[in-house]
Amino acid sequence: MHATDLPCPQTKGRQKSAHGCPTPSAGKPAKKKPAAKKPAAKKPAAMPAAEKPEAKKPEAKKQTPRKPRPKKQAARKPRPKQQAAMKPGGGRPAGCPPCQSAPKRPGTKKPGTKKPSLPRPSAQRPPAKKQPAQKPPAQKPPAQNPPAKQKQLKKDHGWSWQGLSIDAADLRKVNVFLARAKKAEHTITPQVRSIARRTKATMVGFNERKRSPESVKRSVARDMQNNPTETVDEALDKIYNSVRYILQWPDASYVKGVKDTTGLLAKWKNANLRWANTWARPRGYKGINTAWRANDSGHPYELQFHTPKSQAAQRRSSKLYEEAHHPKTSGSRRAQLQTQMNRNYASVPCPAGAQLLSAPRRRAMERPGVTRL
Repeated sequence: MHATDLPCPQTKGRQKSAHGCPTPSAGKPAKKKPAAKKPAAKKPAAMPAAEKPEAKKPEAKKQTPRKPRPKKQAARKPRPKQQAAMKPGGGRPAGCPPCQSAPKRPGTKKPGTKKPSLPRPSAQRPPAKKQPAQKPPAQKPPAQNPPAKQKQLKKDHGWSWQGLSIDAADLRKVNVFLARAKKAEHTITPQVRSIARRTKATMVGFNERKRSPESVKRSVARDMQNNPTETVDEALDKIYNSVRYILQWPDASYVKGVKDTTGLLAKWKNANLRWANTWARPRGYKGINTAWRANDSGHPYELQFHTPKSQAAQRRSSKLYEEAHHPKTSGSRRAQLQTQMNRNYASVPCPAGAQLLSAPRRRAMERPGVTRL
């Protein structure tokens, strides 16, 4: 028998077509026909009918993998469930690196994702807390203020220095006197400079023309201590050197320079308050110390007239003079200091006619019915 005469295994229970090929049963859909025709068109026509069902089987296998696609999608859906289960715990998979899980947390809008973000800002806050710890250096300036307050308290309670003291009420008067001296110096200095220029004198120690406030306070306290009945106003009246100047001439022009200076001061209506000529003394200080009251401000100031040698002796004896007038200096030490100062001035020659220089006459002050010299 030929292969064409064999009975078709698929003809059981089916109807035969007019050509002798079995036809599918009426119960199955007709869509399978084109699927059966396609492999028939591709394969040669001499292919036996027994092999046709084998060609259909792989086609059925090709269709079967298409059906589980919705199953794969269903398998992908539980992934967000795993993430949702992992987020409340705040953990991440063991194989997931921290760099992948970190950006996902801020991107999620679910309330559960905010919980893991809370510990992160808390971990970054410690550096912000360290800043208040570094602020104490900025609080040091207030620590410097107490010394200034203590000085104000001392001024309010008075002044004291090595056994010398001034109460608060008297200290206010001393401060007023010092303020007046500072203001008067601006008008006195131009006059003294003009005198030095006209008389060809040298101004010595110009930068020290203003006496220090502490020195004035020591002088006032010392006078009040030596004279318990003396008031602060009386002690201030004795201070003529709150503003002071030194004029120096050579020995040959010393006498002429002093006379020209006193004439200009009298012409400018400066009143002479003191005149101390010590050139005639056998020992001690050599020179002429004078005090004047300024016509513009009415404040007293001191003028010293020296030669180059007398000025040099004064510089050598300045520290000795301060120690000798210190309240804690003993009497024996004071005598030693005075002896040393006498030696310094003993080598100073007296200019010709300097011991005869005297204070200028005071002008008569005319008042109604009163005339005084």
